[in-house]
Amino acid sequence: MIRQAQRFASFTPQAATMPSFLKQNLPTTSLLKTSLPTTSLLATFAVALLFLLGCQQEEPLTSYTVARTSPPRPPLDAAAVLQQLDHILVAIVPQDDQAWFFKMVGKAPAIGRQRKAFDSFLSTVKLADSSSLAPSWELPAGWKEQDASAMRAATLVVPDNDGDLEIAVSSLPLTVSWEEFLQPNVNRWLRQLQQKSLPQSTVLKLARPASTGDGKAKATVFELSGAMAQQSMGGAHSATGPAPRAASAPQRAPSEKPLTYQMPDGWQPGKLSVMRKAAFLLPAGGPSDEVTVTSFPAVKGTQMDDVAANVQRWAGQVGLAPPRGDRLDQLTKPITISGIEGTYVELMSPAEATRDMALFAAMIKRDDQVWFFKMVGSGDLVSGQRAAFREFLGSVRFP
Repeated sequence: MIRQAQRFASFTPQAATMPSFLKQNLPTTSLLKTSLPTTSLLATFAVALLFLLGCQQEEPLTSYTVARTSPPRPPLDAAAVLQQLDHILVAIVPQDDQAWFFKMVGKAPAIGRQRKAFDSFLSTVKLADSSSLAPSWELPAGWKEQDASAMRAATLVVPDNDGDLEIAVSSLPLTVSWEEFLQPNVNRWLRQLQQKSLPQSTVLKLARPASTGDGKAKATVFELSGAMAQQSMGGAHSATGPAPRAASAPQRAPSEKPLTYQMPDGWQPGKLSVMRKAAFLLPAGGPSDEVTVTSFPAVKGTQMDDVAANVQRWAGQVGLAPPRGDRLDQLTKPITISGIEGTYVELMSPAEATRDMALFAAMIKRDDQVWFFKMVGSGDLVSGQRAAFREFLGSVRFP
């Protein structure tokens, strides 16, 4: 005990680690007289400090009441929103190297009212003998047909309570497999509806089959919905939509012929259509022995201006395997038509083919259009008209 008392008696503030503010405010004598350890002093001071801080009065909360600046929004009516969506109802019918489009655009209620009539109309569609000629059909009661235009083989007017709808009839060359053809077209319509593009597997799940009038081909039907983009409304009823024209592309007057040419001796005028800019029957041949001149917009995603895809498609028409690599290079030759460089090819059916056929063709790209010049028919007849066909190609002039 004596030693412990001496140890406390020898304690001085300078011998301990003490904050400066305690050294200044606490008298040395008080520390000498106490027997509390330094740590206890610090703890007591901290509790007192917290007590003083906690006793400070908090500022009161103030609330205000203001008038509503706008009425509350009503709850979302999902059914009403769905009724305001734009719908694209379209049927695609393949025919050899072509695909025919029957496309109707309208608000959801109108398309709903006309869906059954649309399917009934499809059941009357009959394909022509040649894919370059428009199909035939029977119009439901009240429907009207308008003349062909630059982008349409026909326009069908469908009466409806909310205003007339239109079915645009048009076509595009079928240059790839059916599945590969469907995807870019469906995604193009989805973009018009401001929707995201879909993978091929999803596109195929959206398709439904429908019957046509003669049983030659099935129609594939899609119904898509969304909000039609403002810039698409002008061409909303077009199956393909007008292709954008380059700024430097010359504009042609409506009455001006798209091209001029010299018809070879012995050729006879053939059947024209909105796609056929010129057509001729070969001498001593049948209705399928002919020369045709067609043009189509170079639509992105359709491989319209793809030489290999077109040559491979034509090869299949005469019974040949699709040429590739060196074989494709051997078959295709350069040609110049009206000063425009293009590609020329001659395809003959193999000896083992059930039908002797030949197809001679040239293709060029002018502005935003791809032009096709084709001579097709029996092998001997087409081969005998080779020189006349080349002379015809050499006489073609664009304005």
